[in-house]
Amino acid sequence: MVYNAAHIAPGDPLSLTEQQLIEDFKVNTVGALTSAQQVIPDMVERKQGTLFFTGGGIALTPNPLYTSLSIGKAGIRSLALSMAETLAPYGIYVGQVLIADHVQQGTYYDPDRIADVYWKLYNEKNPAEYLFKE
Repeated sequence: MVYNAAHIAPGDPLSLTEQQLIEDFKVNTVGALTSAQQVIPDMVERKQGTLFFTGGGIALTPNPLYTSLSIGKAGIRSLALSMAETLAPYGIYVGQVLIADHVQQGTYYDPDRIADVYWKLYNEKNPAEYLFKE
């Protein structure tokens, strides 16, 4: 499973509303949990599987102009690390790629380069977190 969803909306801590934070969190973090819960039982039964979560460098270095996204990416990071530890005994690999800038073809953050990272992680099943940063 690959979870690569985000609701990206500008807003600093003074303009962010409670409702916006809740709605954004549903996509940025809760959706990851909901998606994972749909596939984990079969993976546990088979004693194998892979879950990937796309995060962002914003989880490590919050951007006050995108407060809600920063909170959401920190949340999905925590969720992925928790799942990695919990699911490892069942033979399930959980990995996340924290992409530290805007994905754009022809740059360091080219989608093909990022795909190569996912493929490497899938084959090596290690580490649980990879910071994709120039």
